[in-house]
Amino acid sequence: MSIATVEGTDALMKHKRTAVILATGGIGLVRAAYSSGKPAFGVGPGNVPAFVDGSADIGKAARDILTGKCFDNGTICASEQSVVADRKIDAALRAAFEDHGARFLTADETERLAAVVATGTNALNPKVVGKSASVIAAMAGISLPEGVRCMIAEVAGVGRDYPLSMEKLSPILTYYTFDGTAEGVEICQKVLQYGGMGHTASIHSRKRDVIEFYGERIPASRVIVNSPSTHGAIGFSTDLEPSMTLGCGSWGGNVTSDNISPWHLMDIKRIAFETREVIPNAPPRPATSRPKATSIAPVFAPAPVERANIASLVDRFIAERRAEAPPAPASQPAPATPPAEKASTPVEAGPAPGAASEFVCEDDVRRAIADGRKIPVDAKTIITPAARELGDTRDVFARR
Repeated sequence: MSIATVEGTDALMKHKRTAVILATGGIGLVRAAYSSGKPAFGVGPGNVPAFVDGSADIGKAARDILTGKCFDNGTICASEQSVVADRKIDAALRAAFEDHGARFLTADETERLAAVVATGTNALNPKVVGKSASVIAAMAGISLPEGVRCMIAEVAGVGRDYPLSMEKLSPILTYYTFDGTAEGVEICQKVLQYGGMGHTASIHSRKRDVIEFYGERIPASRVIVNSPSTHGAIGFSTDLEPSMTLGCGSWGGNVTSDNISPWHLMDIKRIAFETREVIPNAPPRPATSRPKATSIAPVFAPAPVERANIASLVDRFIAERRAEAPPAPASQPAPATPPAEKASTPVEAGPAPGAASEFVCEDDVRRAIADGRKIPVDAKTIITPAARELGDTRDVFARR
């Protein structure tokens, strides 16, 4: 289709040559896919709460949350949307956020921001999606100091009366405090119920019992622990299946809660040989009498498994994985290499000199600015919105 339309999409989904559908979009598109009569995978929106327990590493928690929220200006559906913090660490967490480039808004600024982010029907204003904090602040008449990359707004509740409690797809966080783990979990549940059921939630804590309590009660298919939610959910900082298409399970009206991968789009044929006899070592059945039930011994007697043993095994495995990580290289004297050879050795892998890059993200642009070099791009280069905005502002791109 040269022009995408609802009618055209519906025709494609029902076409005889369509074998399977992967629907990424609003609930209307997902329902249409499920109603097409074809096998379909649908995914839903995220509205990720980031729970910060009193035991958390406060500096790392603040840094991780902003890393996830600000990546590509918050357009990843698994990015953090709300911070739910233990009141005991409130002051320290606020300071840590400000140290890492966030700014807490006043009540008046929060009201003006909400008027820009939400439309009259309480939907997300598409004009703020993927924009930087400074651009959105200017739209709302808010003055931000240089270097602020995220705005944090305190709100009193969740739902239609609090527009900023929805998924914002921009570098904006809402902020809540709680007394007691149960109250914090309840706030996170409400955040997910207001537009992110089944998608993703995150928690920052050093207490296993708190993490288990949170994980068991949160209606999310992915619970990311002590990592940026964006990078953890898509499998970059965790061992989840690498994917940008994240199912929400039955909570979100989806057929799967998995990270959608190529495996979901393939038919897999299995040829299965017998691995265990149904009646092992059974004697020939007598023709005139029925064998006694006690003549057939059980195939196996599984040993009982203790949850504590499993938890200990997992902790030991993770600790060993971390211990096996290669240490940072110690500083050593540079080898005696001719200057010409040094200059010809690339610092990192990338496109050949003069060749256009295939993909450019915001981190690529920042590294180029720091190195004082240009990034070659052409019409086929994929540039993320945040990278394009920063690159155009700092004149980093060399067009081919």
